[in-house]
Amino acid sequence: MPAGKMANHNSIQPMALLLPEMKDLLIQRDLDLLKQLLKECQPADLVFCWSQLAPDEQLTVFQLLSATQAVKLFENLEMEAQRFLLGKLDEQQIAPLFAGLHPHDLARLLHRLPHRAMSKMKNLVKREEALQRLQIIESYPPNSVGALMHTTFVRLTPRMTAHQALQTLQAVTRPHEREYLYALFVTDEQGRLIGGLALPDLVSAAADATLGELMTSVDAIKVRPTTDQEEAAKIVARHDLNALPVVNDQDHLTGILTVDDIIDIIRAEASEDIAKMAGTKAEEFLAGSAWRVARLRMPWLVATIIGGFIVSLVIKHFEGTLQQIVALASFLPLIAAMGGNVGAQSATIAVRGLAIGQIHPESWRRVMLLELRVGLLLGISYGIVVGVAAHLLYAQMGWVFAAVVGLAMLTSMAVASTIGSVEPFVFLHFRIDPATATGPLITTITDLISTSTYLALGTLLLVRMG
Repeated sequence: MPAGKMANHNSIQPMALLLPEMKDLLIQRDLDLLKQLLKECQPADLVFCWSQLAPDEQLTVFQLLSATQAVKLFENLEMEAQRFLLGKLDEQQIAPLFAGLHPHDLARLLHRLPHRAMSKMKNLVKREEALQRLQIIESYPPNSVGALMHTTFVRLTPRMTAHQALQTLQAVTRPHEREYLYALFVTDEQGRLIGGLALPDLVSAAADATLGELMTSVDAIKVRPTTDQEEAAKIVARHDLNALPVVNDQDHLTGILTVDDIIDIIRAEASEDIAKMAGTKAEEFLAGSAWRVARLRMPWLVATIIGGFIVSLVIKHFEGTLQQIVALASFLPLIAAMGGNVGAQSATIAVRGLAIGQIHPESWRRVMLLELRVGLLLGISYGIVVGVAAHLLYAQMGWVFAAVVGLAMLTSMAVASTIGSVEPFVFLHFRIDPATATGPLITTITDLISTSTYLALGTLLLVRMG
């Protein structure tokens, strides 16, 4: 269950008052008074403010909570926050948490842990239901629908009347499974999915109306257990759904993906994409160690340093040009930076469009041509401005020099915008996350292209002046 579901507007006001006091007590290390203060807090309040606490503060607060408070808070935290706490707590503190979590939530949490950590944590699980659920999850690929779906759901048949279906729901649905009622699915005698309906439609129907009469087709929204979680999130967003039916190759209903699961997916994917755009990993958001943060960022910067060396070689190749026309060097950082910026903008828009399904992979030509036109318009505008500035600063070089600077700006921005829009599609073709294209890689490539173009034009200027 996501944090937002538990928090409410009434919890915001008290927490705004309690949070500063909690911070002061943490600074003073007055843990006895802080423990008393936490007894007055609802887990919903703590969920609301959790991200405003530093990692070490989160750990201290969590350890001061009562067992009941700790379980309720833990089950409503984001997955990354849960993983952080599991990495810091000892086995005696973890065991009560596992005992209090719903088997489905516990199995999902363990499945998201690194393999070595999961093997260790499984020894602390005493509930057979949770272990069975984990075994099912492990049979599916990571980040797939099968690893997230609920295998417990209400089974309805087309011959049931609305009255019989409502009685069935009341008899078999437990309080913590109420989310399964948001969308109901109908199967035939062999368990094959044949339709679905919403709870409001069932409640408002005539008592003797059969589900076969009330249900609607679900062929457009059913997914396989091996479907990627991101693709499932797109289907939910496209059709504005509360749940997705999961079927096997024989169309048997095997599970349900709820809207809460989809929200978790969207948050996880957003965190992952933002981290990749910055050239790091999502784990950095909760990493408390400077060494660990540096280790996460280091591999992503390899492309940047390699590209930087190549740019240096390009500049060295044109060393004679720069020695004879020193003024060229003064505009080199500006042209490279503008190319990098516009390239990153184009890549970001393309990545977002692909992520939410707004842009289809087959549309790469349309996107490329659009961004080429955008790059040309921006390049012409800024090329004129920079060209005029170059003439004012170096009037003795004449208008030819100003034209070279302006044309280099135009070329840099047009090429960078085009490449930035195409790169995500290239990455997608090779089954690499397109978000990677907006990190240091796109900046390095556009720097290389803009620098080469600018200095090549400068060389032509030198030939003309000679």
